[in-house]
Amino acid sequence: MALVATGSGAGLGAAAPQAPTVVSVELPAPTGLSPVGVTEWHLIDRNRTDPWTGGPREVLAQIWYPAENTAAEAASWMPPGASAAQEEFLSELDVPAGTWTLASSHSRRDAPVRKRDGGFPVLLNSPGMGDATGWSTAQAEDLASHGYVVVALNHTHEAFAVEFPDGRTALTQVPLDSPQEVLRDLLLPTRVADTRFVLDELTAAHTDDRSTKALPVGLIENLDSSRVAMFGHSLGGSTTMQALHEDHRIRAGVNLDGPVLGSVAESGLDQPLLMLAGEFSPWFGEPGWEPYWQNNTGLKFPLRVRGTQHMSFCDQQLILARLADTGLLPDEVRQKAVGAIDPARSIDLQRTYLRTWFDTVFGRADLTTTVTGLAQPEVMPYP
Repeated sequence: MALVATGSGAGLGAAAPQAPTVVSVELPAPTGLSPVGVTEWHLIDRNRTDPWTGGPREVLAQIWYPAENTAAEAASWMPPGASAAQEEFLSELDVPAGTWTLASSHSRRDAPVRKRDGGFPVLLNSPGMGDATGWSTAQAEDLASHGYVVVALNHTHEAFAVEFPDGRTALTQVPLDSPQEVLRDLLLPTRVADTRFVLDELTAAHTDDRSTKALPVGLIENLDSSRVAMFGHSLGGSTTMQALHEDHRIRAGVNLDGPVLGSVAESGLDQPLLMLAGEFSPWFGEPGWEPYWQNNTGLKFPLRVRGTQHMSFCDQQLILARLADTGLLPDEVRQKAVGAIDPARSIDLQRTYLRTWFDTVFGRADLTTTVTGLAQPEVMPYP
């Protein structure tokens, strides 16, 4: 990461005024061997009514995938809706506008798809409440570089802003301080229905290409919709757990510091679930945790990561730490949001646990042996 000066002044006599310095935040490079492509997929569920508009439910997915080498344009770190959310988030933290910028991602827009016999496994991703898909780019790019197709969902009218291909922008209709009843009874069912609909469309696309004409050629043919898992941050972690409970096509999941909500809290899961939580996460003590734990028959690994906070498990770990290091954000704000852990170490831990977990889910090793073998000094089992 580097500071980028937007201008400089030097000369004889009085010094010319210095243009403000703009802090550039960069994504760590993916660790896998494959280049990464990224695209968007606009879908309309005409069999479901959007609870906020009364019309058909629209979903915009962002897809990262293994790609061939290409000179295609580098994609933005975040699509427009996510960028708007990022600007709003930082303005609420009193970071002055125009003092920071996000570097481009490591993904190439609509790059040619890498071919693989049998196809690549699919990882569904659900972001946190009000968040958009670009907030987990560091995780998604890394997984794609290791041979996964990551399909991240923008949950329309809950996400801060979703910009569709025709230029329309759907703004959030959900206050961030909504009570838990709204999360459990409105947002969670809508998110799970979005997830299952997109999985239905991925499966159907192998025989009906009407919805895939705008996707890069070969993307659907080179993914394996019979090998599916899921991960998500915050309410996206809750969505992951409830989606696993309702849809056994999803083989396993990872909950990144999200509460246990919905009927899964009473019924538990029979699929494997890894939970990575902040050091002081309250979720293990929430009312839904104990019945979930008691009724769960699948492999379960609840872990805490020392030095992390709730926003450590998305790209804010990188952004807020960088802004604090350069004086644009008070360090106490940074520590409250993303903890004191070194951001590079935090992202490396998350990438390693995600990648190794999904590798084992799809048959490369025993899950219990793998998680135990991943022991790191920052990672603590619960309780």
